[in-house]
Amino acid sequence: MNKPVFYYHPLNLTFSSAQTIQIIRDYTYLSKLGYKIYLYGFYENLDEIKEIEEFIKKKEIILFKRKKRILNKIFAKFSFFYEIFKNRDKSPLVVTRHYKKVKETVFLKKFINSIKILYEFHEESFPYIFKKNISKHYFFDLISKIDGLIFTNYSQLEFFKKEFNRLPPTCYTILPNGVEIDKFKNAIKSDNYVLTYLGQFNKWKNIELIFKAFSLLDDRFSLKIAGGKGDNKSKKIIEKLIEKYKIDPKKVRYLGFVKQNEIVEKVLNNSNILLLPLGENIQSKYLTSPMKLFEYMAPKIPVLA
Repeated sequence: MNKPVFYYHPLNLTFSSAQTIQIIRDYTYLSKLGYKIYLYGFYENLDEIKEIEEFIKKKEIILFKRKKRILNKIFAKFSFFYEIFKNRDKSPLVVTRHYKKVKETVFLKKFINSIKILYEFHEESFPYIFKKNISKHYFFDLISKIDGLIFTNYSQLEFFKKEFNRLPPTCYTILPNGVEIDKFKNAIKSDNYVLTYLGQFNKWKNIELIFKAFSLLDDRFSLKIAGGKGDNKSKKIIEKLIEKYKIDPKKVRYLGFVKQNEIVEKVLNNSNILLLPLGENIQSKYLTSPMKLFEYMAPKIPVLA
């Protein structure tokens, strides 16, 4: 009998979401160890959801999927909870990464005392830092009511000890996010003065620094950017930074979002230097796993971080 694991966090069911790629990949591997995985999420594009279903096919993964609509969000949560209830005799394990979901599962435990709840730390996992209406005491009290914590890098645990002046109040482990090195190691370096950035455009990722520095370089250099969400909003971010730092638009090439199996060919190949401009902020210093840095370090291309 495979032990049920419920990942209680709504997925944006597209492989253009870095978070979805990470979760689908991690839990696909976990399913090979004798666990039955339950995921749920919402989709807009049928081709993209078919791509995900093909990836998890023949794995012990049950995916609850719904069209992205307001009523479906409520219905999906209800269906997911009902599935947990059906598995109550198997001591289901519920994993989440958001404090609100922790609160909901703690409430659920009043009715299904056999469930175990784990909280997975990521870049926004200390919510009182980012939301004024949440106190540090409230957050500590909340995680004291669950069964375990998963830190996804070592510095998160150090940050926890620094913030609360003690070790976590419950069981914990450190499971760093993994990188499949073989997928990146064959990228080819070129001596062509092409600087490359691959990643998201969140403010704390600090990509503005790239454009600020690039504006100081001579005409030999060009900039290749891939990532964001590949949508018009991402394109506008690039255009505003080009305008702000008075950069010749012809020297910047934005590739949009690139699928993981195309990253080497379309992005990393023919690069001279790979850029990682993480800034002086809490997320960059303590709370995120620098997977991009490990991907960059796999091929023999210099990295400026």
